[in-house]
Amino acid sequence: MRTLSLVSLLIIVAAVLFAGCTQSQQLQPTPTTTAPEQTPAQPPASSVNTPLSQASVSANTIAIKNFAFDPQTMTVKAGSIVRWENRDPVPHRIMFTDKTESGSDALSPSQSYSKKFDRAGRFSYYCTIHPDMTGTIIVE
Repeated sequence: MRTLSLVSLLIIVAAVLFAGCTQSQQLQPTPTTTAPEQTPAQPPASSVNTPLSQASVSANTIAIKNFAFDPQTMTVKAGSIVRWENRDPVPHRIMFTDKTESGSDALSPSQSYSKKFDRAGRFSYYCTIHPDMTGTIIVE
């Protein structure tokens, strides 16, 4: 009976030690950095696609949703930055009908594209992937 108690005690001690060794360490999330927000006084160096969560805030935002630009026509002052946000589950690519203006790369879902308009005029654009999607920026 004494051997049985000694064996039971050894099993309990081994179980406690084993349980202490198998506790997993909590993984800390990897710190991330975000790009500083740009203000209108700091125009973007170039037009780039960015995740919506990292894109600079613009009062002149066009939502790409339900395979349409919303609003379809926007009027802004010269020097304004316009931002397109892809809220659709598929990619879109903005191209201006006036080839002198640059367009975006393909915008994956949740990406945005910003462009500064320095000169007055009427700038028509469309989605090269879905050509029936059209819009216009009027710069005063």
